[in-house]
Amino acid sequence: MQLISMYFNYYKRILWLLAAGLLAVLSACSQESGNTTSIPVATGSETTGGAVDNLSSARNIEWPLHNYDLYGSRFSPTDQITKDNVSTLTPRWLFQHGVIDGVSNQTTPVIVNEIMYITDSRGSVYAVNARDGHLIWTYDVTRLLGGGRREGYIFRHRGVAYDDGVVYTAAGSFIFALDAETGEPIEGFGDGGQASVILDVLHQRDPSIETAISAGYWFTTAPQIHNDVIYIGTTRSESHIAGGYVLAIDDQSGEVLWNFNTVPQDENDQGWDIAGPTWVGGERNGGGIWETPSIDPELGMVYFAVGNPFGDSTKRDGMNLFTDSLIALSLDEGELIWYYQQVHHDVWDYDSGNQPVLFDMEVDGSPVKALAQANKNSWLYILDRETGQPVHPIIETPVSTETETEGEEPWPTQPIPHKKNGERMEPVSPVFPTDIPAQHMEQNQLVEQFTPIGPNQIFAPGFGGGSNYGPLAFGKDTGYLYVNAIDQPFNSGRDPKGYFSAYDPSTGELIWRQIFEGYGQAGPVVTAGGLVFVGAGSNTAGYFYAFDAATGEELWRFNTGSGVFASPSVFSIDGEEFITVASGGGSRGRRGGDLILTFALPDW
Repeated sequence: MQLISMYFNYYKRILWLLAAGLLAVLSACSQESGNTTSIPVATGSETTGGAVDNLSSARNIEWPLHNYDLYGSRFSPTDQITKDNVSTLTPRWLFQHGVIDGVSNQTTPVIVNEIMYITDSRGSVYAVNARDGHLIWTYDVTRLLGGGRREGYIFRHRGVAYDDGVVYTAAGSFIFALDAETGEPIEGFGDGGQASVILDVLHQRDPSIETAISAGYWFTTAPQIHNDVIYIGTTRSESHIAGGYVLAIDDQSGEVLWNFNTVPQDENDQGWDIAGPTWVGGERNGGGIWETPSIDPELGMVYFAVGNPFGDSTKRDGMNLFTDSLIALSLDEGELIWYYQQVHHDVWDYDSGNQPVLFDMEVDGSPVKALAQANKNSWLYILDRETGQPVHPIIETPVSTETETEGEEPWPTQPIPHKKNGERMEPVSPVFPTDIPAQHMEQNQLVEQFTPIGPNQIFAPGFGGGSNYGPLAFGKDTGYLYVNAIDQPFNSGRDPKGYFSAYDPSTGELIWRQIFEGYGQAGPVVTAGGLVFVGAGSNTAGYFYAFDAATGEELWRFNTGSGVFASPSVFSIDGEEFITVASGGGSRGRRGGDLILTFALPDW
C-alpha cells in the first residue's frame, strides 16, 4: 500500500507539473493578447454586520463584502478544510484578466450567488463563475475614464461591494453601479450608472474645478455599504491636496448625502475647532483614506483610518489632526463622535492605512466593544469603539527631538501601546533596525523610532510599514487578532521580511509569530476549520500559506509564481469549500501579474 501511494503521488506530481507548464503557456498567450483566460486546474444577500452566524452545514457560504462583513472581521464559518486535510489543498481553477501594468494585483474577490466579482488595477470589473472560473461579463472603466495608468490616476484597486443585485465599484473619481447578473450600468444611478461623487463635493467649495482627478482626488479602495448607503473615502490626497473626504452616498441615485474632510480647512468644515489649531503655518494637506471603513449598525457609527499629512513639516507645526488617526462618525449625519491619533506630526509616512476590525471581547469579566488597527509605525492599537478610549494603556512616550533641520519642531511624545499588565506591547514588526549589511553600517547610523529624519539614517519601520494596507482578521473561535506586517528598515540595504502574528486583544499579549521572506502586506482570513490563510509578496515568487490559527504552525504553502499582495476570500458552493486569492506583484520593481487562484480539496 505504501508503494502504491508513493507511485500515485509521483505521477500526481508529474501531472501537476505538466499542467503548470500548460498554464504558463496559456498565461503568456493571455498576456500577449490582452484577453481574459480561465482554466480549470483540477476536476472535481443581504449585507451583513459583525454578528454573522452562518451555519457550517449550509450548502452555500458567501463572501458578500470586501472584508466579509461590516465589522471587517475576515472570519469565515467554513469548516470543510481543516488542520487535518489542508495539506492536500490543490488549485481547482485560475482566472486571468490580462491587465499587467506594473501595479500589484490587490483585489479581494466578492462572492455572491455563485458569482465572483474581482477588479484589475484600473478598477474594471470581472464577473466570474465561482465554480469553474469562466468569465460571465466584464465592465471596462478605462473607456469611460479616458485611458489607463498613464493618465496618472490609476494607482491600484482593491475590489467591489455587492448589495441587492447591484455591484458597486469606485474607479478614478467615480462610483459605478452595475447589474450583478449582466454587468450593465444601472441607469438611475448618477449619469447612466456613473456618479461623479468627489467632484460634486469639491464643487461645494470651488465650482470652477473641472475634474476631481485634476484636483488630485480619486479612489483605490472598495466601497462599504449598509442600509442603502455607500460609505467610502478618497485617496491620493497625500500630495498638496486639502484633506481627504469621507463620503456617504445614496446607493439608488448616486447622490452624496454627507461628507467629512479629514483635514478641516476652515470654520465651515466639521471638526475645525479641534483640528484647526493643530496646524500652525503652511498648508493643511494630506489625510487620504486608503481602505474600506467598518460599521457598527447598533452603535450607529462608521470607522475610518486616515493617512498621513503631506508637505514641508517645517511649515506645518503641531499635531496635524486628523491625519494618522482613527475616526468614528455617525452613520446618519457624518458627525464626528471621536478620534484617536496614532502618530503626532508625522514625518515618516506612518499612515493609518488598513480597515479597522471590530469585535466583542471580555476584559476582566466585563464586555468590551472593541476596535483594533495596526499602523505603519508597527504598533497595534486596541480601542473601545464606543468611546475611542484605549482598552489597555497607551502611553505618551518621550521621543528624540534633536534635529538639524531648520524650522522643524518635532512632537516630543508618541503614543505607544502597552499590554494589560503594563509592559510595552510587542510591535507587529521590529521598531529598531536589525540584520543590516556591514557596508551600510559603515556609512550610516542606526537611530531609534520617531527620531527626526536626517541624513545617513537607518530606522525601523521604513516608509513601507509596519502594517500597511492589508487588513487584520479576528478569529471568532480563538479570540485572536491576526496581523501581517513588513520588516524593512529605511536605508537598510536588505530585503524585506514578513512578520505574521497572532495577538490576544484581551491582554495585548503576542501569542505566536511566523517570519517569512518578502513583503507582509496582504491581509489574512480565518476560518472555522481552525486555519488562517495569508500571502507573501516577493521579488521572485509569492507563497500562499495556511497556518494553525491557535498555534501558528505552518501546515501548507503554495508558490503562486508572483507576489501575493492581496487578501484572500473563502466561500462554499453545494457544501464544497474554496479559498481564492489574487497573485501578482508589480510595484517597487516587482513583476506584475493578473492571476486569481482558487483552491479546494482534491477528493471532493
